[in-house]
Amino acid sequence: MIEAEIKVKISDPEEMKNKFRNFHGKHVLTLYHEDTYFNMPLKLRDFRKTDEALRIRKSMEFDPSNEGKSTPKINFFITYKGRKIDSTTKTRNEWETQVQDGEIMKTILKSLGFREIFTVKKEREFYEFIFNGEKIEVLIDYIPILKEHFIEVEMLVENEQELEKARTMLFNFLAQFGIKEHQSIRKSYLELIAERLKKR
Repeated sequence: MIEAEIKVKISDPEEMKNKFRNFHGKHVLTLYHEDTYFNMPLKLRDFRKTDEALRIRKSMEFDPSNEGKSTPKINFFITYKGRKIDSTTKTRNEWETQVQDGEIMKTILKSLGFREIFTVKKEREFYEFIFNGEKIEVLIDYIPILKEHFIEVEMLVENEQELEKARTMLFNFLAQFGIKEHQSIRKSYLELIAERLKKR
């Protein structure tokens, strides 16, 4: 599967939530993610140069109907993302599967020589929309280390032939909230964090 994805920075998440409600967006879950990224063993290819990503995700899901009081559901996933295949968005080939124990999976990777790089923490509000007959998933993200908010809009497509249609639909969807194509950010959170830390 290919994940067509657009990310933009926002200044007022509460205003965006109000716009989502007015546009009949469904608030599905509150999420907390810890994404631990790995690079290949030394002397093999470098993901920083090849624009790939390998991560272990710890996902904590909170039921919004219980106002955050419920015990979170915890799952672990391993994800590989290929290089970006679009000049204006974060669209990539992506393969993900659930694993029973994230810490054991990390131990296996490190035992094979994979290098743990960094853990990105994300506080997320997950919404779903039906737009022009298609389901669009939207996340309002807060990245504590950056102290900034973003939204990510996503659609899954079967092949590259469907990408242009999905890309156009996502930008048309964002236009409903006053967001323009030139605001699209292609860099991952890991890349944005690395840039910020380099400037310190």
